[in-house]
Amino acid sequence: ISNTGIKMGVSGAKAKAGLLSEEERRIHYFVVAKMAAAKEPITAEQISEELDIALETVQKTIDKLESLKTFLYRSSGTGIDWAYPLSLDNTGHRMTASTGERFNAA
Repeated sequence: ISNTGIKMGVSGAKAKAGLLSEEERRIHYFVVAKMAAAKEPITAEQISEELDIALETVQKTIDKLESLKTFLYRSSGTGIDWAYPLSLDNTGHRMTASTGERFNAA
């Protein structure tokens, strides 16, 4: 059962990743990188400003990434507080990066 589940998960993630443009991937990678050190949800405005991408583009990308139910989630509907594989919420699963940062696993 585990091997089947893993294969299905990997297959689904690859299929969804194939739906993303380079800019959408850039936004997702940025969110994941920021999430490791974030104390507050990451906003579209922050992403737009730091990546120098139009706010409307960032907002549409966030909506798309969230709709795919794999890449990120906004529990409040605004700031991003979950970006696979990280979460700002206490999930009970702690991870430590090679750089020493500790964060919650999604």
